Amino acid sequence: MSADDTPPGSDPEHPITSLDRRWQAVGERRAHLVTADNPAIAHDYLVEHRGRLQLRFSEDGPPAAVLWRLRYVPDRLVVPRHALDTYMTHLAATPWPLPEAAAAAVIADVGSEVMPRFLQLVLLLDATSGGLRVTFEERRPNWSNPALMARLALL
Repeated sequence: MSADDTPPGSDPEHPITSLDRRWQAVGERRAHLVTADNPAIAHDYLVEHRGRLQLRFSEDGPPAAVLWRLRYVPDRLVVPRHALDTYMTHLAATPWPLPEAAAAAVIADVGSEVMPRFLQLVLLLDATSGGLRVTFEERRPNWSNPALMARLALL
């Protein structure tokens, strides 16, 4: 077996680190974000997905009911609903230290895989879980559509 055929972590000089495991988990999550071509690339329009899931915020803690809303203005790619549902199911299988960590992961994953012009995620934990709302938002630096953004607050 050559050095290139050595399984990861089996070389004592290059063990798998916790950083390697985290990047592996990111890759596994992002693999579920299957994209499709934007059918209306010349237009700015808003895509909104909503759903419910159960997230755990510790290894042995009970799952918390979470409502989520993902909004984005696509550029070249969109995320079909079935792919987003699969991604969210995979996300829910992982315990998270905080709701903010789960939200940050979704924003990073969707931002990286879909590269939308605008992206917003809201997680809302019900009152029995503390009544917390987490909102993350990203926007491309050179993208601007003030009329669409003004209407966004009304939706």
